[in-house]
Amino acid sequence: MERTNISTGQFFTALFVSRISAAISLNAQYAGGGDLLDSAASCLLALAASGLMALPLWLALRLGGGKSLPQLAVEGGWLGRLVPAYYLFFLVFSGGSALGMFQVFLGDTMDPDFSSGLVSAALLGVALYGALRGLETVGRCGACVFAALVLGGGLVFGMAAVRFDPDNLEPLFYHGLGQTARSFPLFLARTSIFAEMAVLLPQVKGRRALGFGGWLVGTGLFLSGLLVLVVGCLGRYASTQNFPVYVLASLSQVRSLRRLDALFTGLWMMGLIIQLAMGLYACRVCFRTLGLGKKEPRWSLWLAAGAMLGLGLLTAGSTGLQGLTLNPNSLAWWAAGAGTLAPLLALVLGLRGKGKKPPQKEKR
Repeated sequence: MERTNISTGQFFTALFVSRISAAISLNAQYAGGGDLLDSAASCLLALAASGLMALPLWLALRLGGGKSLPQLAVEGGWLGRLVPAYYLFFLVFSGGSALGMFQVFLGDTMDPDFSSGLVSAALLGVALYGALRGLETVGRCGACVFAALVLGGGLVFGMAAVRFDPDNLEPLFYHGLGQTARSFPLFLARTSIFAEMAVLLPQVKGRRALGFGGWLVGTGLFLSGLLVLVVGCLGRYASTQNFPVYVLASLSQVRSLRRLDALFTGLWMMGLIIQLAMGLYACRVCFRTLGLGKKEPRWSLWLAAGAMLGLGLLTAGSTGLQGLTLNPNSLAWWAAGAGTLAPLLALVLGLRGKGKKPPQKEKR
C-alpha cells in the first residue's frame, strides 16, 4: 500500500471542509420542518452519537496494527471481501449524492445558462486529479481550503451577523421534539466520515483519536452556530427557502463585492472537491484490498469517478431518485453500517484470522 506523510491535522482538516455542504445545503424539507433552531440540537446529538458509533471502528483499527479495516477483514476469509465492497459502494453512493445535491442547487437556485452537469464533471475532474496525485496532495489542498473557509466564511457571515435579531430565536423545542428527531438522521448521514477513517487512517501519522475528537467538536460548533445565525438573521423566512444559507449570503453586501453569494458558492465547490477526492482515493484502496491489482490500481479511480458522476446526473434529473439518494433516513442507515456494522464484521474476521495463523517456531 502507498504510504504517505499526511498528518492528523491535515487529514481531519480536509474532512472538516469536505462536510461544509452539510450546513450549506440544509433546508426545511430535509430537516423535517421549519424549526431550524431545533436542528442545531439535532446536529450536536448526531455528532455525539457518531463518536459512540465509531468505537468498533477504533477497536478494529487497533487490532489491525497498521492495517485498514478492509485489509483486516479480507485476512479473515472470503466473507471479509464484503467489507471493502461495502465501503466502495458507500463512498460512490455518498459522492454521487453530494454531486446530485449540488446540481439541484445550481438548477433550482442559480439557474445557470450552462449545463450544471458540465460543472459537476469539471469538479469531479479536479477531484480525480487530486486523488491520482495521492492522499498527501488532497490533505494539503484541504488545508488551503480551510484557510479560504475561515477567511471567506468569516467575511460572509460576519457581514450577515449585522442582521441578527435575538427576537427571531424561538425557544428550543417550542413545538415538541419532533423536528429534533427528524433532523437527527440528516446530520448523522451528511457529517459521516466513517468510511474515510476506516480505509485511510492507517496512512495518517499523529494522535488520531485527538484529531477525531477535535473534528467532532469543531464540526458541531460550526454547524450549530451557523444554524443559530441563519435563524437569528432570517427568522421564519429561512424555513421557506430551499437553501437558506445561500439566501443569507446573497443578502450580505460589501461595497466593492456587492452580493457575496458567489463567494458562498465557491466555498461549497471547494469543499465538494475535497470530499470527492478523498472518497476517490479511498475507493482506490478498496479496489486494491479486493485483490484487483498488485498495486493500488489507477484505473479504479476512473471507474469510481464515472459511477459518482453518473449517479449525480441521474439524481439531478429524477425527483424519484432524489427520494432515494438524498433521503436522510436511508443515508443515515448506510452511514451506520459504515461506522458500526462493517467494523464489527472486520473485528470478528480479524480475530478469526489471527486464530488461524500457525504458531511461529522458536529460534534456537
